[in-house]
Amino acid sequence: MKEFIHEFDGVSDIVYVSSMVDDTVLFLNKVGLQDFGYDREEQVIGRKCYDVFHGKEEPCSFCIGGKLQCRKYEEWECDNVITGRKYYIKEKLIDWDGEPARICIARPKREGYEKSEGEEIVMECIRMLHSSVETDVAIQNALMILGRSLRSERTYIFQIRGQHMDNTYEWCEEGVTQEIESLQNLPLSTIDRWLPYFSRNDCVIIEDIEMIKEEAEEEYAILKRQDIRKLITVPLLERGRLVGYFGVDNPHARNFGEISNMMKMLAYFLQSLLQRKKREDYLEKLGFTDGLTGALNRNAFVRDTTQDTSKEVLSAGGFYIDINGLKKMNDTYGHEAGDNLIRKVYQIVSAIAEEFPVYRLGGDEFAVLCLNISKKDLEEMNQKLWKELDGRNGCSAAVGCSFLDNPDDLGVLLDEADKRMYRNKQQYYKSRSDS
Repeated sequence: MKEFIHEFDGVSDIVYVSSMVDDTVLFLNKVGLQDFGYDREEQVIGRKCYDVFHGKEEPCSFCIGGKLQCRKYEEWECDNVITGRKYYIKEKLIDWDGEPARICIARPKREGYEKSEGEEIVMECIRMLHSSVETDVAIQNALMILGRSLRSERTYIFQIRGQHMDNTYEWCEEGVTQEIESLQNLPLSTIDRWLPYFSRNDCVIIEDIEMIKEEAEEEYAILKRQDIRKLITVPLLERGRLVGYFGVDNPHARNFGEISNMMKMLAYFLQSLLQRKKREDYLEKLGFTDGLTGALNRNAFVRDTTQDTSKEVLSAGGFYIDINGLKKMNDTYGHEAGDNLIRKVYQIVSAIAEEFPVYRLGGDEFAVLCLNISKKDLEEMNQKLWKELDGRNGCSAAVGCSFLDNPDDLGVLLDEADKRMYRNKQQYYKSRSDS
């Protein structure tokens, strides 16, 4: 948040940030300083918010701090004895260097006041960023509003991972070709010329790509191929580290400086949602991933096997795989040895399954679901599994396999695989006892 906060010096509303831990003021924009009679930010930073804004020695009785959330703004009205004005107020929780804080946007209630077009666009985009509990939908809505408000052809977000970057969100005006699928796993070096700007938290503004034709030939060629004539991109930072950028292609002729200021204000809110999405994805992964092996877990198995297969699945194969001798391994050599055996079996199964999902259903049991696989390919997988899990490499398991054309119920398919696995398991232990 701190990287972007001074962008609020350019708005006509009062914007301040205060700590939820000790109520101290962390930021007050220029309009706020002026309205409350201060010359410099240093005169208010570190003081209690109830002292600075209300002249009180104790927290305000009308404070709504306990009601604030990260996902949405609380809106209310307040009379202020210091300025003698009534304000419309919007507040929410934010992260400030790892500590909880509140951001407050206050607008004087007065007749005849009209926000600038830029402020209208920013506030509408912020509203869209909180328009849905689904993060992807909220981000897409905000990109759409920004794109249409600027009469641009495309708005988008790129996220950086290591030395590569992916176009993860995109809005296109009707009739404009989508580029998102072709803009995956791009080398970060593609934007080498932009990185020094981003490192200073500056925008990259290209008002006419013909101006960079000679100095940046490769960049020019990439932009030209996408029919980009002009653009503005803004860095997305997480604790001072560049994690991506978002941009606007071919905005209608207007003040590029104003657009970049608007986009820099929006950058914080976009990045907050992207961080929320990252947490959601992590929690979802925890909910559907086995911690020992990295395989999908039973929750994922239930999710994937209860789907409607009537339209999309022409054929399906399934495997049940049960490790032989795991209890003896645990009893003889300890659970660490047993865990190593489970991991080794998973590595074998996942290598053979390739793109098909592998699930760990219990202590010694795995399943593989193969949608739209041919009977021939399934049989080849079956033979490979039997060969690799016959015990000669230290891994022995019973395998059951089944196949159906046009399956109506994946449960029927997998029940049959389970029965065949159980019969093979019985044969394994019978052969061991006979010997």
